[in-house]
Amino acid sequence: MSFLDLITGKRAAALTAQAGDLPLATWEESGELTRVVLSDLYGFTPGTEWRVSRKDALSVGSVAKSRHLMTGKIAAFPLVDMVNNSTAPRPAAWVQQLEAGAPRVSTVRWIVDGMMFYGRAWLIVSERYADGSPLRFRLVPEHRATVDSNGRLTRAFGEKVNPLDVVRIDGPHEGILNTSQRILRNAIKIEAAASRAADNPVPSVELHQTTDAAMSDDEIDALVDGWAAARRGQNGGVAYTSSAIEAKTHGAAAEQLLIAGRNTAAVEVARALGLPAWAVDATLDGSGSSMTYSSVPARSRELIEYGLEPYMDAITARLSMDDVLPAGRWVRFDTTQLTRGSFAERMAGYKSAIDAGIYTADECRGIENGIPQEGKQ
Repeated sequence: MSFLDLITGKRAAALTAQAGDLPLATWEESGELTRVVLSDLYGFTPGTEWRVSRKDALSVGSVAKSRHLMTGKIAAFPLVDMVNNSTAPRPAAWVQQLEAGAPRVSTVRWIVDGMMFYGRAWLIVSERYADGSPLRFRLVPEHRATVDSNGRLTRAFGEKVNPLDVVRIDGPHEGILNTSQRILRNAIKIEAAASRAADNPVPSVELHQTTDAAMSDDEIDALVDGWAAARRGQNGGVAYTSSAIEAKTHGAAAEQLLIAGRNTAAVEVARALGLPAWAVDATLDGSGSSMTYSSVPARSRELIEYGLEPYMDAITARLSMDDVLPAGRWVRFDTTQLTRGSFAERMAGYKSAIDAGIYTADECRGIENGIPQEGKQ
C-alpha cells in the first residue's frame, strides 16, 4: 500500500495536486509533507515545539553577543600564507581579500556566521590564476544555496555551479539551529517570561466583585482589559477600582527565578557554542563568577583556545587543501595582537629575540605596531 493510500478524501487529492511544488518530507523541516507524516503516522503535530530560525535565535541577547564576539574577533585576525614553516614570498591574493569588492573581514565574518548557525559555509571560486588556482571567491549565504541530499552545493543564487568551483567549509558542529533547538527555545521562552513580568509585575491578579450586581461578559472583559492597560501604561501602573471591585493578588513575581533562569539560559548558549560563560556576561551556577584571570592576555587565550580556535581551524584547514593552495602551502590566523603580553613583557621578549638573531629591531617595531612579519614583502 502506498503512502497516499493511507490518506483519504480531499486531503489526498490536495496533497497529490501540490506534490510537484513541495519538498520531500524531512525530520528537520516544517513543510506540508513533513506535517502529514508526523501527524498521521506518529500523532505529533509540528508547532507544539516550533523550530527556531536564525532571526529568532538572534533575538536572544546571549546568542547575539556570541555571534558578534565570535565573528568579529575571528574576522579581525590577519590570514597568513605559509610555505612549510616560512612565509610565502608571493601570498595568494585571496589571503588579503577573499571576495572582489568586499573586505576580507566581512567575508570571514559571514563564514563564521554560517558555521555557527548552520554548521557550514559555502564559497565558490569566481576568479582563477593562469595555473588554475583560486584568485578570488564568492560567498554563498545559506538561504541562496541549493544543496542536494548528499550535502553537495548544486546551485548558488539560482544558477548551477561547477562542483570543481565549490569550497565547502564544515564547522566544528552541525550548527546550533540543528543541534540546540531545545536550548534556543528555552532561552526565548525565558526572555518572553521576563518581558511579561516587566509588563505586569504581579501576574496573578483577581478583580473580585464585592456586590451582588450582575455584570455581563462584555462588562467583565472591558473591566479586565482596562485594568491590564492601566498596569502597562505610562502612569506607573495606577488603576482605579470602585467600591464594588476589590483587587486581590495571588503570589508575587519570581524576580530572582527570572534572573537565575536568564543566566542559566545564557550559560547553556555559551556551552552549545563552546564559549566560556564570561563571554556572554553569564556566571556559572552557584559560583558567582566563571573564572578569575591574572591578565587580559590570559582571558584572550582562553577565548581563542576554547571558543574561537575550532572555527578558525575549520577555515584554515579547508583553505589549505590542495584544491585551493599548492601542496606545501597553508594558511593560518595571526592572533598575536590579541594574546600579546604587557608592555614590559613584550620589550623583554623583543630584546631576547634581537639578541638571539631571530628578529631585527625594525622587525620588532613592525610587530609592536601591529604589522605581522609573516605578511611582510
